[in-house]
Parts: sequence; C-alpha cells; structure tokens
Amino acid sequence: MPTDKKSEWDWEIKHDQSWFNLNIREIFHYKDLLIRFVRRDIIASYQQTILGPIWVFLQPLLTALVYYLIFSRIANISTDGIKPAILFYLPGSIIWTYFSDCLTGTMNTFVTNAYIFNKVYFPRLIAPLSNVLFHTFRLSFQLIFFFLIYLFFLVVYRNVHPSLYILLLPLLILQTAIFALGAGLIISVLTAKYRDLDNIINFLMRLFMFVSPIVYPVSIIPEKYKFLFWMNPLTAIIETFRSAFFSNHPVYGKYLLLSGFNSIVLLLAGLVFFHKREIKVMDVV
Repeated sequence: MPTDKKSEWDWEIKHDQSWFNLNIREIFHYKDLLIRFVRRDIIASYQQTILGPIWVFLQPLLTALVYYLIFSRIANISTDGIKPAILFYLPGSIIWTYFSDCLTGTMNTFVTNAYIFNKVYFPRLIAPLSNVLFHTFRLSFQLIFFFLIYLFFLVVYRNVHPSLYILLLPLLILQTAIFALGAGLIISVLTAKYRDLDNIINFLMRLFMFVSPIVYPVSIIPEKYKFLFWMNPLTAIIETFRSAFFSNHPVYGKYLLLSGFNSIVLLLAGLVFFHKREIKVMDVV
C-alpha cells in the first residue's frame, strides 16, 4: 500500500534516548491524567478512615506539642526568643512533614505504580508529579491551620509580629517540593533495583531530620559547623519560614539562594537520571 512521504509520524520508538531530551512538553499533553491521579490519591487517602481529613490538622499540631514538651520544657533548648514555643516548632514540623511525604511517595514511584506502568504508556513523570501535588494539597490545609493559630496569638496576645517575608512563603513551598522531587526521582530508580535500599533510606531520613533545624535554631550550632548545616536546603527554608512570621528572627538571604540553587541542581539531575533509566527499571520491578 503506497504511503505519503510527506506525512509526519506522531510518535516513534527508538533504541536509546538522549540524556537531556526530557520530553517535558509531553507532560502538558497528559495534564488531565495528572489531575485524575491527584484526585485518586485524595479520595483514597480519606476512604475508610476514622479521623479522615482531620488527621491533616492533627499531625503537625501533635508533633509540635511533643517537640514542645521534650525539647522546650525538658531539654530546655532555645527557641531564639520566639514565644509561644509551639509557634517555633510548627513551621519546622509542617515543612518536614511535607518534604518527607513528597520524598517517600516519589521514591516508591516504580514499586507502587508497577501494575499501571506494565499495562499502558504515559509519561512516567506523571506519577511522582501527582504525588507532590497531592501532598501540596494537604499542605495547604496545614498552612491554613497554622495561620489560624498564629492569628489567635497575634490578635489576642499581640506577642507575635509578622514581616514582609511572608510573601516568600510560596517560594519556600516550591523550593521544598523541588528538593523532595529531585531527591525522590534519583532514589526511586535505585530502590526499584535494590529493594533493601528502602530500609537504608528510611533510616537516613530519621537522621536527616535531626540535621534540619526543626527542634532547634541555627544560632545554637557551633560556628565551625554552620556552613555544613546551611548546605542542607531545608535549613534556609525553615529559618526563612520563621523569619516571615517573627520579625525578630534573622533572615539569611544568601543561604536561601544557595538552597534554591542546590534544589534546582538536584531536580535537574533527578529528571535526567529518571528519564534515562525509567524504561530499564521496569524490567526489574
């Protein structure tokens, strides 16, 4: 049957892919599928549960209360003059929970979606992106809860003072998502092939939580170790979050830029590595 030489192919199968040909435009063609995945995760999260969406609010609050009792009342660790102490712990708890959930969900991309990946084609990046969007949806409710508590102390006790750095809050959330997505994409490829890495990563995550300023301020870190702490992107994010709502808390602009740079580099590395290995990984899942 004769074919028209001028006709164009809609798609083609290649034996290999370029490292830097990420096909980001393809994501936009599957935006409806991305939305469906997010909706699926939202519905699945709250079906057949006792507390339902209430747990979204309780998780950071209960965590912050435990931190308050242990690290403020018992260990007597400084909160850099931020009072009440519960408001010192909430930003760190909220950011850490968001980062941890995004990273954990992303690193399990191939394991949890293997049954879909083996049946139908769509950009595999849709799965980790939907995971990040789902946890961003949950984060929005936790932030609303934080704002309500903050407004209570602002209006009733007038012992907190916000600053203009509140305008940076969307950027802080974006940086956290970029950091978690980039790290998660790299880990997802490794854990799909080496299953015991999952336990190692979970252990390292517990250690990583304590090198992030969640229960303590950077000011108590010895000067010779501070630069190592600032290399952690979460350090600048959490400290700037606190600066936004407590005008007496110092702002470290250069370290926030360093955090953004490190996060973007990690995301680019994750995208390249994920795209290069996504097809081969499916043979071992």
